[in-house]
Amino acid sequence: MPEAPVFTILGSGFGMYGYLPALIECGMKVALPERYRAVVGGRSELVQYVPEVTWCPGTEEALAQASGAVVALRPADQAGWMARLADMPDIRELILEKPVAPTPQLAAQLIEAFEHAGKRYRVGYTFRFMPWAERLRAVLCEGTDGLSLDWSFMAHHYRANLANWKRFDASGGGALRFYGIHLIALLAELSYDDVSSSVVGGPSDGETASWEAVFTAQALPPFALRVDSRSTKTCFRIAADERGPAVVDLSDPFASVRQAVVNVRDPRVDVLARLCRSLDADDASHAQRQRNIIALWARVEATSRRIATL
Repeated sequence: MPEAPVFTILGSGFGMYGYLPALIECGMKVALPERYRAVVGGRSELVQYVPEVTWCPGTEEALAQASGAVVALRPADQAGWMARLADMPDIRELILEKPVAPTPQLAAQLIEAFEHAGKRYRVGYTFRFMPWAERLRAVLCEGTDGLSLDWSFMAHHYRANLANWKRFDASGGGALRFYGIHLIALLAELSYDDVSSSVVGGPSDGETASWEAVFTAQALPPFALRVDSRSTKTCFRIAADERGPAVVDLSDPFASVRQAVVNVRDPRVDVLARLCRSLDADDASHAQRQRNIIALWARVEATSRRIATL
């Protein structure tokens, strides 16, 4: 029986409370820098994993133990690490948080470098694994005149009035690059390849709090979406046809996997586990899927026009 792969994780936030339990529950071994021990031991839902981790003095030692890496950092920092990891022959598999980089142009360059180096990788576009995505696929197969999606919520950086990277476009944040990229990835997989309109707005020129777009493709109905990350309303709703019945009607995209008990693990862990397990699948269509996602993202960025919002 082949020995389980060893992964290390770069990033003490979502990397710990999201990817650490996902990797371990997939049967993978994890090596981490000692400085992360306090993070893992300090969270009630993670403390059980402390003895299962191989603790190393630092990041370099953890990388030396590993055959794979999860990179869950700010996009600008992630981009720097990706360039370095591409040159590490012993790191053969990678899981990258989204967005891969702050811009589609840089993302394309980094992905090309990974493929040239022969790395196997996955990107954290997890909507494709959600139960509601199957319902959406079914509706497209059955046929409809059009689809609309409304994703509204109050992002933490607006609720807490934080000027962090997730708020600003240049660092890979905002309603388009941080949140909307999930939808771009899913629509690209569903064969949407163009956008007829894209409008972004926010309280300053450097931040996108809301994004509206209409996606198109030959032999597919138009798909209109709206992402509002500074809304007092909370919903994730997909409807078929004008004023049609809801195909999906949730409080947020992950509501169908959200647990109601206090102090349990992050609801996204099961979805991340599916992402991790996808490394076992054949890579035949993966590279083209990633290129399609980046191409559609670039098309959105090129088409977008900005409007002023309060």
